[in-house]
Amino acid sequence: MNRTDYYSIGEVASTCNISIRTLRYYDEISLVVPEIRKEGSKYRYYSKDQMVSILIIRKLRCLGIGLKEIKEIVSTNNLDVMKSSVTERLDDIHKEIAELERSQREGEVLLHRLEEGSEIISMRDDPRMASGTLPEDIKIEKVPKIHIYYSRKVMKAYHNEEVSLDRWAGIGDEVREHGLKSSGPIIVTYHTDLLDQFLSKTCDIEFGMQVEECDSDKVRDFGGFMAVTIFHIGPYNDIIKTYVKALQWINQNNYKVSGPVSEEFIISPVDVKDENEHVTKILIPVNKE
Repeated sequence: MNRTDYYSIGEVASTCNISIRTLRYYDEISLVVPEIRKEGSKYRYYSKDQMVSILIIRKLRCLGIGLKEIKEIVSTNNLDVMKSSVTERLDDIHKEIAELERSQREGEVLLHRLEEGSEIISMRDDPRMASGTLPEDIKIEKVPKIHIYYSRKVMKAYHNEEVSLDRWAGIGDEVREHGLKSSGPIIVTYHTDLLDQFLSKTCDIEFGMQVEECDSDKVRDFGGFMAVTIFHIGPYNDIIKTYVKALQWINQNNYKVSGPVSEEFIISPVDVKDENEHVTKILIPVNKE
C-alpha cells in the first residue's frame, strides 16, 4: 500500500468535516466501505475516490435525502439519477417551507387573539374600573369588511351552551384542506330569529373563519355594517346576560336590530380550558329607528 494514496479514518474525518462515528456507521451499512483494512487492527484506509463519495454523501445529507436513496445515487454514479433525486427533494423542501409559513401565520393569529383577550380581561379586573366593567362597555362601531370561509348548517334543538366541538375543529381543518390562509378568529353567525339560539329551537348557524383569500365559492364577505358590540368575559353558558344588556341599550337608545347577530371568539372554548378566560365579542347589526 502506498500510504500517500490512502487516508486514515481520522484524516478523512478531518478533511471531509465528518465524524469518525458517522464514517464507521457508513462502513456498517456498506455505504462507504474502507478500501483497505489492516489485518489484526482496527485501522481503516480510504482512497481519494472514496473521499469524493463521502463529500457527495455529505452534500446530499445536507439536503435531507435519506441514506437508502443516497446509496443508490452513489452506487449508480449517474448524473440523471442524482438530478432526479435532488429535484424531488427540492419539491419536498418547498412544501415544507409552505407548511412552516402556514404554521407561523396561524401561530401569529393565535398569539394576537390571546394578547387581545388578555388585555380585555386585565381591563375588566383593573380595580380602578367600577364593579369590574369595561370602559365604554357597549359601543356602536363600523364592523370592517373581511373575508370568511364559512360552513352553514341547520341544527335541530340547538342550545348555545353546547359547544359544537366537531364544527369548531372542522372549520379549521376545512380552511387548511382548501389551501386557504387563516387570518383571524372563528365567527359564529345565527341566521335565525333573535335569541333563538338560547331556546333549544331549530337554528340556521354559520361557522366562519377569517381568511386572506376572496376567490373561493366557500368564502364570502363579512362586515361593512354598523353594529352594537360588547365583550362577554367568562363562561359561555351565561352569555345570554350580556345579550340582554346589549339589547336593553339598543332599545333605550332608539336603535333597531337590522341583521343576524354574530359572535367573534377572541379567546374561545377550544383555545384555553379555563372558562373565566374566555372572551367573546358580540356583534349586533343595527339601524337608527
